[in-house]
This record gives sequence, C-alpha cells and structure tokens, in this order.
Amino acid sequence: MRILLGHTFPESATFGPCWIDSWLARLRAAGFEVYPFSLVFDQLRPVKYFHELDILWRYRDRRLLAMYQDLETTLLDYDVFICFNGANVHPEFVLSLGCFTVYGCFDDPEASERLSKPVAAAFDLAMVGNIAEVDTYRSWGVQNVRWWPLGFREDDCDPSLTEQEILEGQRDVEVALLCERLTRYRKNRLDRFVQAFPNGTYYGKGWSSGFLSESQRITLLQQTRIGINIHNSTGPINFRTFYLPANGVMQICDNKDFLGRIFALETEVIGYDSIDEAIDLTRYYLDHDAERRRIAAAGWKRVINDYNEVICFERVVDAISDLNCGDTDKERRQELVVDLSGRDRWLQQFVNGVMLAIWGASYTLGRKIRALIRKARMNDYG
Repeated sequence: MRILLGHTFPESATFGPCWIDSWLARLRAAGFEVYPFSLVFDQLRPVKYFHELDILWRYRDRRLLAMYQDLETTLLDYDVFICFNGANVHPEFVLSLGCFTVYGCFDDPEASERLSKPVAAAFDLAMVGNIAEVDTYRSWGVQNVRWWPLGFREDDCDPSLTEQEILEGQRDVEVALLCERLTRYRKNRLDRFVQAFPNGTYYGKGWSSGFLSESQRITLLQQTRIGINIHNSTGPINFRTFYLPANGVMQICDNKDFLGRIFALETEVIGYDSIDEAIDLTRYYLDHDAERRRIAAAGWKRVINDYNEVICFERVVDAISDLNCGDTDKERRQELVVDLSGRDRWLQQFVNGVMLAIWGASYTLGRKIRALIRKARMNDYG
C-alpha cells in the first residue's frame, strides 16, 4: 500500500516539513510506504479554512489549481491519499480522485465548523485525533470514522529511559508545563494553577520564561515529577498526553471521562474535572512520591507499547484495510458534502457570491498594482 500524506506545514526550523520528513522516514524504515506532499500554496497564509477555500476553488485560483494538478499527477503512483492536517483540500476535488482518501484532523472541536465539518464527508475514511469528537463526526453523517491518537514521536523522549530509573531515579522539577498561555479558553485555569504552584517550570508563548529550545525539552521532562495537561476544550488531544508518560512524568490531565479511554485512570494516569481538583491532586502526589512513581512507570509502559509512532500509524493502515480500499458509498458522500457545506442555503449562496465578487476585484487590482510596480522599476533601471 503506497500512501501519500499531504500536510499544511509551512517552512519552519522545527515543526514544519523537516518534522514531517523525519517522521515519515522513520515510518518507511518500519515498513510503511508513506511519502510527504506539501498542500501549502501560500506561504504567508498556509492554511485556508473552508469558506475561503471554497471561494478559491469556485473562482479557479491558479495557485490552488496548480497545486491540485501536481497532487493529482503525483497520486497516479499511490493507492491512498491522507490529508493529515484536514485543510486546503476542497471536497469536490477529493470526490474526483480515483484513490482511497483519508481525512485527518487534530483541531476539533475549536475549528470544526470552518475546517472539518464541511469537508470530512467527502473522504472514504475520517481519522479523528480528538477521541472526544469521534461521535460528533458520526452526528454529521460521516459513516467511516476512527480515532487516530497522535502518540509520541521517536525524538520526543530518550529511548534509554528505563522503568527502574522512573521508580528510583532523582527528579528535581516538581511540576512542569510546556504550552501557550494566550488562548482565552484555558488562560484562567492556567493562571489559577500557577498561583498554586508559582515555583513550577512553565514555557511557551505568553510565559515570562518564553520558549524552551528543543535541545533542552527532553532533559527538562526527564527531570520532572508531575506534568499538568490543560486543554482548550474537549480532549485529550495533544502531544503532551503521550510525551509526558513517555518521559517518565506522571500526568495529571483534564477531560477525565475520555482520558479513561486512552489510559487506565489512577493506574497509568490521573484525571480531573476541575482546576481546583487538579491543584489538590498535584499537591497530593507531590507528597506521596511512591504512588506517583508507580503511576508514572505504568503510564510509561502503556505509551511505549501502545502509543509509539509506528503503532499509531498502523491504526490508519488497519482502518484502510478494513474498508477494502475504496468500498465506500461515493454518491451518498456527494449528497452529504452539499448538505454540510451549506451550499444549499440561499444566505450562504449570497455570501459566497459577494465574496467571489470581492475576491475577483481584489485579484484584478492586485495584478494591476504589481504591473505598475514592475513598470516603475524598469523605468528606474532604464
């Protein structure tokens, strides 16, 4: 099975195409025939949400169509196309493809209305990163839906770490968190937690300490006793869920009910329903270190065995195989796409018409301005 994985990561020194290339190279070494394809056609704004994408598609934007033509040509040598980030692929284009198609999304529910809901139904299979939102896809009418855990990457931890070191080793950092502190959904909870543990170690956008370099991240994690995990809304759905236990950190995580579908509660992980409960639990396990160590070791065993990058990608391959590579109802998906995209609503049609007119005018104006600039430069050099 040859797989082409499309992504929308722009050029970046860390979390970009280089990250994707390294990940897929390791998967190929493990036996998967999977290769990357960039779906970015605008480096300044690499991700286009559906309403803008729909306008670009209907207006036949040359950059978008050039990327689609390149993608379609490339797919002639592949059996499966995975849209890893869930963006930049119009549902009508997806329905025209002759290979098996997989929709991947890790931004639900915050981006569902503008990202996944209008598009996911066009694909043969939807692999949803947020375990709490799998049934939401089904409520939209998407039939083939599975959970795709992010898992941890090989370079997210030190592979030499042992169970004995977790049970007996010295860890000097009581509590740590690596995440942004700007999003309004969780900022109040973060502030409450920091007030309770002002000596904790916190890094990321919005923190006074700023970002922690990648070269220091694993060293910090393997010196940390407790890792707090706070989501914007439903979940768990982030890399922390998996890289904390992979580094021998005892995790205290929200979204307790769905967390229990990923780990064994109170055995491999600690769940909470409120930030006050999280504060109390953190204090308890800082005072009861033997219990903390046992849970950390059990969580480490679980992720190493069940949530490494190979096992997690294997879930996708198994789901594709279960569906017999293309044995899905395309006619039903076409009807569902129309319904979910809002194309049949007169208000949406009116808005799209206005937006198309604005887009056309701005595109024409931009071309004229660029032509004038080029002419002025030629005169200067002339």
